[in-house]
Amino acid sequence: MPPDSRDPAAERSENRDEWERAYQAARYRVQAPDGVHVLMIGRAAPAFARCLKAAGFRSATVLTACNPGSRPLPEAENTRRQQELEAAVAARGLSAWPALNQDPSGQWPDEPGLCIGDLPARLLDAWLERLGQNAAVVYQPPAVPRLVWHPALRPQ
Repeated sequence: MPPDSRDPAAERSENRDEWERAYQAARYRVQAPDGVHVLMIGRAAPAFARCLKAAGFRSATVLTACNPGSRPLPEAENTRRQQELEAAVAARGLSAWPALNQDPSGQWPDEPGLCIGDLPARLLDAWLERLGQNAAVVYQPPAVPRLVWHPALRPQ
């Protein structure tokens, strides 16, 4: 098959291992009411668990609308996409705090996002698909933060 006619889902699946390594190494900064919390995949976050409980949340999801499919977009397009996510969160009456996804190696630009309280799993799937995002970070204390993959990227 010529490169320009490849199945995007197949291409994304081929890159999943690389993305997983990058997302596992990333830092997910959340600007919560009690200060900044840094989440990392697979690492306990007891202070953030207390923050969520104080805010009345059972879970938190860190999601960005920037750079869909891990393909860089111009800043103006990322800003527009992020505003679309913010509007969708507000339209659903959900609460969210600012978040920033960071690559500690500095090879990938910081990505603004949102930390959304008690985002239903079905809605997360719909937004991952709509926004073209590979994954989001979900934290449901007492478990550790974990990646939730785009439905097309989940192991079968």
